Formats: sequence, C-alpha cells, structure tokens
Amino acid sequence: MTRISSGIPAVGELSWGTHFCQFYEDRHDLAEALVPFFKAGLEGNEKCLWVTSEPFGREDARDSLRAAVPDLDQREKRGQIEIIDFQNWYLRNGDLNPDETVEQWLGRANTAVGEGYAGLRLTGNTFWLECDGFDEFADYEAKVNTRFSSQPILALCSYCLGRCRPTDIIEVVRNHQFAISRRRGTWEVIEDASLRIARSELERLNSELERRVRDRTAELERALNEKNELFREVHHRVRNNLQIISSLVRMKLRQTRSDDIRQNYADILGRVDAIALVHDALYASDELSRVPIAQYLDRLCASLVQLRRDQDRVTIRVDTQDADIGLDQAVTLGLVTTELVTNALKHAFPDDRTGQITVRFGCQDGTCTLTVSDDGIGMDAPSSDPRSRSGLRLVSSLALQLGATMHEATGPGTTFSLNFPQR
Repeated sequence: MTRISSGIPAVGELSWGTHFCQFYEDRHDLAEALVPFFKAGLEGNEKCLWVTSEPFGREDARDSLRAAVPDLDQREKRGQIEIIDFQNWYLRNGDLNPDETVEQWLGRANTAVGEGYAGLRLTGNTFWLECDGFDEFADYEAKVNTRFSSQPILALCSYCLGRCRPTDIIEVVRNHQFAISRRRGTWEVIEDASLRIARSELERLNSELERRVRDRTAELERALNEKNELFREVHHRVRNNLQIISSLVRMKLRQTRSDDIRQNYADILGRVDAIALVHDALYASDELSRVPIAQYLDRLCASLVQLRRDQDRVTIRVDTQDADIGLDQAVTLGLVTTELVTNALKHAFPDDRTGQITVRFGCQDGTCTLTVSDDGIGMDAPSSDPRSRSGLRLVSSLALQLGATMHEATGPGTTFSLNFPQR
C-alpha cells in the first residue's frame, strides 16, 4: 500500500484513507501541525482543501502557509489548494448535512485524481461547533471514518480542547484512527484502546506469520535439496550402469572382425550412448529434469561418428539453438537422431564417398523441429541400399512417442524433418 508523508514528525508516513485528528489549545498549535501537513501535500502532488474556523481564519492560514510555501499564490491560482471558511463548507444550507458533506469530500477526491493529482489532503476545524450539536457531528465523523477508508484521501480534523467535554473527547478518539495532542511542547499520538490492542495483535500475528513462512520456506528448501540429491544419485547410477553396458559392447566391437557384426554392435552402442548422454547431462546440470539440447546433440553426434570406420570421409555438422526439454522427450529425441544419423552413415555414402550430415534443432512458440539431412546419393538412387528403408521403422515409432509429424525429402541427398510440441 502506498505510504505518504504526513509532514508531522510525530506521525510520519500514512496510508491513503487515514482519518485522524488533533487536539489543540491555541492558534500556535494549529499552525504547527497544519502548515507542515499541507506543505507535504503540496510537494507530493496532492490536491489540498483547508476548511478554516476561528481562531485561525482563512487569511491566517494563507499567511502561515505562504511562509513555508513561497509559491503558494501560484498553486492556489492553479487550483492545487483551496482555503475556505467553514460556513461555505459545513453550513452551506444553514445546517450540517452529514451525508451531503461526506459526498462533497468524496467528490473533491475523485476530481483531484481526475486532474492528475495523487489524491486529496484535507482538514476541517470544528471550533464553530456548539456543544449541543456534538452528538450529530460525532455521527458524521463515524460516516467519514467508514467512507474515507478506501479512498485517496488523507484527513486531519482539528478539535479545540477548551470546547470539548470529557465525553466529547472520548467520542472524537473513537471516531478517528488516532489523535495527536501537544504535551510539554511535543506532539504525542493518542490511540483508542481497542485500536491499539488490535494493532498490537496484528503486529503479533504478522510476526508469527513471517516466522512460519521462514520456517516453511526452510523446510521446503531442505526437501527440495534432498529431492535434487536423490535425482542426482539416480542419474549417476543409471549413467554408470549404461557405461558398463557400453564398455562391454565396445569390447565385443574391438574383438570381432565381421563388418556386419561390427555394424550391429555400433548400432547398439549408438542407442546406449543416446540414453547415457542424457543422464550424463542431467547429472552435470543444476536443472535435474530439463536437458540442454545443444550440448547433448553435439556430444551424441561426435560419438556416432567415432563408432564408424568411415569417420575420416564423412563429417557431421550440428547446428542447434539453446533449448531445454524434458527428460522423456530428450531420450526419445536422442534415439531418433541416432537412428537417422546412423542410417545416413550406413547408406548415404557408398563406395568410399565423402560427404556431410547436418543435424539442426530449434524451438519456437512451443514447437520444436529436428532436421537431419545429408548430401549423399539419396534414397531413390538406383545404387541406394534397400535396407536403408528398414532402418526407418524405429524412427516412425519413436516419432509417435514424441507426438511428432515427420516429413521426408530426397534427391539430391536426403532430409528428414520432425515437428513436435515442446514439453
């Protein structure tokens, strides 16, 4: 909630909707409270309305305020401040009409905001009030207290101690959020006991709530850290198990002399590495459920080339945007990339041809696109290996898991594109 300066040191900052009062003994008390009160309002781009009464009339108010605000006359001409006599405000029709007077204040506040001011700052001196009219005025103050609470209004009412009976003082304090009074030359704040108790209880409850929030936040942070450590341990163990499998297959790959068997082992290794690298990336990352795809595809494609004897004549170019996707999507995407790249390495460059495979990936507006293309012979070429088609059945199945649509273009070279929603 916006806080504004009251201008009165003993009061400090207040919120809009505050309705308080002062008890004064003489003109000096009025000037000492109201002049800084309105000076702060004028400097804070607020519209001001000062309703005066004896013993501090319009000219007294104007002269005192001008000494503190040198450009008061210009501000008054612009309409930022209006200083009027109580008869032209409270008693316009001869008698006080509480409802009409409240609506007058609210109307001025709406006008002030409409003119670009922060709100309305006002005061009214009740010196004119006779004792037998005090009960009626107390009802009016009660309405003011209720109606002003949600408005861009800051209201300070002035009561002369010499004209208030003890019971009147009780009513005044009850109908205002708080009161100020001079004691031994210093302004002091007086609060209604019930308000003071309520404020104390509110402060206690706020303190208790803050403590509970801190404790609960600490508990959640501990639980989150424990969860992250658990996930990190799971990824670590899965990665280690897959590395064991990879090592065993690599050992068999080195031992065999059959090209067909070597290719089968290389296919297995590519799929194992596609999964293992996902867990490796997650283990090394602070984010344990999202995979940084650019780094992952770089490492995956480099591993696929190293598994083949033709790595010196076929290169892989990886062009990816920085994007994070979930664990399940990353594993499936890795397997799709592995199958498409492996298929191109096997069949796109026969007879010791040289060439390049390009892997592109990016996400935009919630849709991700993977493209794997090569500049090889094309799948419709007469010399193309018919087995190159059989390797795509797994790709079609994996594309369904991604919820992807797949497009193929061939001649010259071959291009596969998959579009799927980012999750």
